[in-house]
Amino acid sequence: GSEMIKNYLNFLFKEILSIRHKTPMSTIYIGGGTPSILDPKQIKELIKLFKNNYGIDYGAEITMEVDPASFNEESLYGFIDAGVNRFSLGVQSFNDEILKKAGRRHTLNDVQVSCKWLREAQFRGFIKSWSLDLIQDFPESNIKIWEDDLNNAIGYAPPHISIYDLSIEKGTVFNRLKNLGELSFPDHDESYENSLMKSKMMQKSGYKRYEISNYSIAGHQSRHNRVYWRGLGWWAFGQGST
Repeated sequence: GSEMIKNYLNFLFKEILSIRHKTPMSTIYIGGGTPSILDPKQIKELIKLFKNNYGIDYGAEITMEVDPASFNEESLYGFIDAGVNRFSLGVQSFNDEILKKAGRRHTLNDVQVSCKWLREAQFRGFIKSWSLDLIQDFPESNIKIWEDDLNNAIGYAPPHISIYDLSIEKGTVFNRLKNLGELSFPDHDESYENSLMKSKMMQKSGYKRYEISNYSIAGHQSRHNRVYWRGLGWWAFGQGST
């Protein structure tokens, strides 16, 4: 485990250093799964590598993805001390049964505690912002469960919420179970109703939709996301990065 992570980081650092014409970073996004399996010291080394070799602009947005079951309050503040100033929390759902069927490691309790920590960190001025991810149209979900998910998400007042449609890919467990008739998914009409309710609730709660899947309150759009959408330049490092 830890030896594999060290070896991976060695290759990652070499890749980062391989760019010949380096320019200062205005945003950094540490994602691609669960980077919070790294410890704060490793995240600090990663950010320091960019700082020393590329430069990091003053006031840069440095985001890190975290899953609710993959960190504790101590490691959260360790990541903040390392230089992370924005977090993206992969909640997916506030329903234990839905999370279990989706094969997620975390529980509702993990989600509630994680949201509390991040909200407090922002309130105390330790981070600039944080985001919460939800997935619409999970198997066995219905409009009441989806309404509860939205209400719970809005209730924690994250400055940014990302809501993704579940897509069933060939070769996945979900696709196999769907074909076997062992999982039921919302149909097109139900999905439409879910989307309609989402739009109304987000707008009513003060969240503005600025991209296909992203909503934020004023001043909290993801600067990193906007780089992609505006077609500006970026580098992608690490396995599976794009």
